[in-house]
Order: sequence, then C-alpha cells, then structure tokens
Amino acid sequence: MTRASSRNIGSLTQRRKCPCGDEHCYFRVDADEEENNHNQNQSTSNNNSTNTPTGISLLLDTDQLQATQLTTSFDTTVSTETQAPYVGQTFQTAEEAQEQYTRFARVNGFAIRTERSKGNSNHPLGVYKRELVCHRAGLYRPRKTGDPKRQRNKKSNRCKCEAGMIIKKNISKGTTRWVVVQFSNEHNHELLDSDEVRQLPAYRNISSTDRERALVLAKAGCTVNLIMRALEMEKGLRSGQLTFTERDMRNFLQASKSINIENEGSELLTACKVMKERYSEFKFEFSVDSNGTLENICWVYPDCARAYGIFGDAVVFDTTYRLYAYDRPLGVWFGMDNYGNAICFGCALLQDEKPSSYQWALQSFVRLMDGKFPQTILTDLDMSLKEAVMSELPTTRHAFAPWYITSKLQSWFSPSLGPLFEKFTSEFNRVCNLSNLEEFSDQWSKMVNEFRLVSDRHVNLLTYNREYWTLPFLRGWFFGCLIGAVDFPALIKGFFKGLLSSQTRLRDFVEQVRVAIELQHQAGEESTMRQNYQNMSTKTCMPMEENATSILTPYAFNLFQQELIASTQFAVYETHQEAYLVRHRLQPSGGQVVLCIRPDEFLRCSCKEFESSGILCRHALRVLSLKNCFALPDKYLPARWRRESSIFPKSTGYKYRSRALRSLISIIIQESSVNKERFSYAQRHMSKILSHVREMPTLDETRSDGGPVLSMEEIVDVTPLRPRSRPKKDELVSTGTVVTEEAQAIEENIASTCDLPGSETHQELWETHDLFGAQDLA
Repeated sequence: MTRASSRNIGSLTQRRKCPCGDEHCYFRVDADEEENNHNQNQSTSNNNSTNTPTGISLLLDTDQLQATQLTTSFDTTVSTETQAPYVGQTFQTAEEAQEQYTRFARVNGFAIRTERSKGNSNHPLGVYKRELVCHRAGLYRPRKTGDPKRQRNKKSNRCKCEAGMIIKKNISKGTTRWVVVQFSNEHNHELLDSDEVRQLPAYRNISSTDRERALVLAKAGCTVNLIMRALEMEKGLRSGQLTFTERDMRNFLQASKSINIENEGSELLTACKVMKERYSEFKFEFSVDSNGTLENICWVYPDCARAYGIFGDAVVFDTTYRLYAYDRPLGVWFGMDNYGNAICFGCALLQDEKPSSYQWALQSFVRLMDGKFPQTILTDLDMSLKEAVMSELPTTRHAFAPWYITSKLQSWFSPSLGPLFEKFTSEFNRVCNLSNLEEFSDQWSKMVNEFRLVSDRHVNLLTYNREYWTLPFLRGWFFGCLIGAVDFPALIKGFFKGLLSSQTRLRDFVEQVRVAIELQHQAGEESTMRQNYQNMSTKTCMPMEENATSILTPYAFNLFQQELIASTQFAVYETHQEAYLVRHRLQPSGGQVVLCIRPDEFLRCSCKEFESSGILCRHALRVLSLKNCFALPDKYLPARWRRESSIFPKSTGYKYRSRALRSLISIIIQESSVNKERFSYAQRHMSKILSHVREMPTLDETRSDGGPVLSMEEIVDVTPLRPRSRPKKDELVSTGTVVTEEAQAIEENIASTCDLPGSETHQELWETHDLFGAQDLA
C-alpha cells in the first residue's frame, strides 16, 4: 500500500512504504513541497506581484489587469475593524449573524462551527435556536464504524474551548429577528495569524465561479499548479492568498472525473494498438489475469529503443512514482547520453509492487530491447525490486542509487536525532565517500555508535545491504557518470513534473508519455546544440587535451579536462617494470598504482575510475604524460563519449536547421542582454542578416526531411535558459495533443511576469526574438 501525499505531481504521488519491512513505517520525499514553498517566498512582493512557475505564462489585457489589482486578498472582504458580537445584538436572519461572527473569527485567528440547533421543520417556529462555537470547542468524538481498519487515528485539535455565541429567534409584531442571547470570546488556546487562519478548512472553499474556470483550464490542458497561478493572476492576488489550497483544487478536479477502472485497461491497450499503427517500431507487451483484466503493461518508443542501443550500458529504473488515481506503480527506465542529458528508455505500468510484477517488467523490457542486458542498473532501495533484479538480470550489476537513500534520511533519523541530525548527515556523507573498504567499515561502526543507532532498523538495513550502495563495493562498476552527476535526480524529477494533469485518463497515458519524451529529446537536442556552440578552450597546452577537443563531446571533455588539470599535482614513482605509484605531491604516503604496458596495449589504475565512468583518471593521465604520450589511444576514448555517438540524427533538413538556428539565437539573446553595448551590436547585425536572408531563394532542392513545416505546432520555440523551462507548444495535456491557445496564453504571461525583467533592453530583445520567429512562418 502507498499513502497519497498532500502534494502530488499531476496524478503522481511519491510517498512510499519504507523498505525496512515495518508496515507502519512510511517515508516521503519533500523536495517538491520545499521547492514550491521556496518559490512562493522568493516571489512575494509589496506590489501584489504573483508567484509563477518558470516557463509558464498568462495573458491578461491591460484593463483586466488594472481591474484585478483592485481586488482584495480574499474573495470575502474582511475588515480589521469588525467589532465583536454583543448580547442583545439583532440580525434579520441566522445566516447574517453567522456571517458576521465568521468575519470576526477570521480576523481574530479562529474559525467557528455550528455545535447544535433546536427546532425543525415540524416545529411552529422552525429552527429557533443555534449555538455557534469556536472550532476547538468540545472534545473529539470518533465516527462509529463497523470496520476498525477505516477508523482514523487522527489527533484532534479540540481543547474544550468555551468561546461561542448563542442566537435565538424572536418574533414580535410579525417581524422575525435573531437575537444574541449569549456571547463569550475567552479562548484557552493561542489564536492564529492571518496566514495560518487562511489554511483552516472552514475558510477553504472554491466558489462556483472558480470551479467553472478551473474546469475550463483543466480541459485546456493546464496542470493544477498552473490553474492556481492563473486564478491568482486573474484575481490580482499574491501566491497562497486564494480561498483554497492546491490540494483542494486537485481533490475537486479528481472528484469531477468519471473513471471506470474496469474499462480503463482495455482502453489503454487500444491506445497502444493505435500507437503501433502510427509508429511501426513502437513495441509493447502486456499481461492479463484470469478475468481478462489488464495486470501489467510495458512499452518502448522507437527513439527510446535506438537510444538504449547506444547508451543502455547503465540505466536507472525509477519506481518511486505511482498513479494514485488508479493505485498503480509506474516504472520508468532512464539513462544518460554523451552530452549529459537524461533520456528515457521505456515505461511500465504495473499491478502492484510485488517481486513478480517487477520480474515481469524486467523480462518484458529486455525482450523489447532485443535481448540486450544493461551492464549496471540503479534502483530505489526496494527489497522486492532487489529480488526481481537478482532473478531476471543475473549478469547485470545492481546498485541502489545514492539519491534514493539520501532522500530517506530525513524521515528515518530526524525524529530520533533531533538537533544532531545535521551533524549525522554530514558524517554520513563523509563516511559513504570513503574509498577504502577497511576504512569505511571502521568509520561506519564509529558513526553508528556515536549517534547510538546500533539497534536502529534503518541503520541495520543499510548495513546489511552496504555492498549495493557504498563506494568501496561499487568501485569499478560502470555507471557512465550517473552517480557523479549531482543534477541527474533533478532531471528525472523534471520528467515527471507536468507529465500528467488531474484530468488525464489511463487511455491517454501512452500518448502523454510520448509527448513528454519528445519534450525531453527536444531539450536534449537544444542542450547539445548549445554545447557545440560553446568554445572548448584548452587550459594546459598539453597535446592530449588538444586531441580530445575534436573527439569528445563538450560534457565529456569537461570531465576529462578536470582530471588532466588535477594530474599536474601528482608525483610518479616507478616501483616495478611498467608499474607506477602515483601520489599527490602533498601526500606523504599511500597513492594509486598504475600499470602501463605501452599506452596503446594496457593501462589500468587501482582507483578504477575509467572502468566506472569511461573517463581516464588523473593518475593514469599523469603516467601517460610521463611516457610522452601526445594523443590518447582510441580504446580510452570510448564511443559512449564521442561526438559521433549522438542519438540525434545528423540532418540538414528544415527541422534541424530551424532548431539549430533557434539554439544559436537563444545563446545570442543570453549573451546580448548583459548590457546596452552588446544589445546594440547584436540588434544591428541581426537586422542585416534578416534583410539579407529575405532576399535569398526560398526553394530548397536538397531538402531531406519532407520540406518546410508551416505549422507552429511542429516548430520548437527556444527561449533564453531558465530553470525548469519547457517548450511552449508541445505542452502535456490530458487529451494527448498540444495545449490549446488559451492554455498557452496563460503560460506566456506568467513566464514573462516571473522571469523577464521589465527593462527596455529585455523588451527589445524579445521583439528581436519574435522577429526571427515570424521569419520562420514567412
């Protein structure tokens, strides 16, 4: 079982059962919630500026924007001068009395509820008495249910608060009035401030207008986060000032869906068959139970299979997400290309998290990849998954990804260690980075004893499985820089963000993932182009470095260059024939042993960095320089890191030219926005280029990709580099098509409000950028 988290990514949740085996032990990943809070704090300002996610925009005309700026912070105007009710005060209706008491309670930091009423429709006076109390009045009374498993063991916030108001109906001379007969404002608890009181359930409601607007935006393909930002913009509110939370909106949209789970499986299979007809190289496998209901399904897209053929030596099998609307775990295979970009290899939607389901997924994935096994697979710390990998991938080395382990430390140890948790985290990272096995074992034992965690079940779990995640045991395993890439977990998380909206149906899931992968490939291709446009300058004047610039990708060359520069700090001692001891110049003892029998025949270092990443280590490079090696042997420039191994086709067609030019223009925009001088220079020369290009012929007789595409949906818009930026047109939607004009208009205005300074320079640059975009349509 997996509990749903309070904040989910679309229809995905990342809160999981702990692998320690305790059924009541759960951990959760708070990165998204922390990031969201960080973004909200960053963007709050004194002029009612809005917090908007990067890459999303909203288009409001000037009149509407001026009107919304006059809107107050809440839908219901709250006056700080609201007076307290008093005995003898009269109201025309009970609702009027309750509204005033509600306004008073909200200003003063509490909520109210109706404790009891007297009278009914059969009484001559109807309901003639009502008792309104503080939301913390009385004691918690659990609901009576025959199923003890459904009983919620939830801590109550009620504390017998005596504050409240009693009103009675009074009919005099045919006129009905409600009179306050008793009032008390004496609370036995602390009152909340304005930000805290807004989160109380009594004040969290979605008006009918907001509900209708939210359904329109959801149908247009907007995610929950985008809908919230759009409503804030339209109301002129700062982030977090709506009368409802993101969770309330998600629950509302989820409840508005009509899901027939029994038919979803057959519809998903139909969608796969349709995808197979569209793309002949699309592959999928599935299994059904005895009733013909879909159990598991695994599928691979054509581009993903080709990428796996090149970079499938090291893969990450991420199983930390699940479709909470359908209660199914989702597994996605990831890898890294030669430019450091994350790439998706395939997906699997499983029935449950049992070893048998994982075994089926691994079997199907290997079959769909023509029987090719990965050299190394990284997974979450999951015992069921561990058992499945051991069973189905016997020749593949299995390791637990370090980012999955560190994400659990907060939930595991923070409650028990308290203020010592930060010190423990620092010591944990230090010990885990030790390369010597004996040193690691000694330091690990000392750390466990120091923090009194000898009997902790999570520490015992890590200790028992240390050979799957600690550096001394993993040395020499090929990971292709996956472990060392600190931003790779963020790249994986970025793939899931926006993947599904709350309106996504299971039958649309295959198409949604295809669009997500296309966006990922477009971003990777643009990143590749940007890297190729950058200058790869040498820093050591060594022939080996100059030789590597023309062979390695910029990403791999940067790693190689770091090792080459570091090698100059090492001394070399020849111990035996063809054996060398390499030690840092400030290190009195120790070091690494390098065996070098003619550089082009045999070269090995005891640190095993080359076996792990495919990049020669500083120790081996130091020996090569000693042996006057001026060019690296081909065997130490693996195909994985070479420029020619790109998964993107080498084309001179329209789409390639369009993307290449847009990437170049993107870099020009970034570089030119630094100051006025750069901008003026760029604008002057770009205008000349535009005039000259317009005079050139438009026909292309050497066209190789079917000719120019005049539809903007097929043109990738490259904008200046921003965090979490995404292409505008190919946005993910619930129907598996591009976002409607309304959804895109919303995205464009939020992005411009959030990301771009309101300076004249930026405005002129964007006009220049739009000019080139218009040229594509000409």
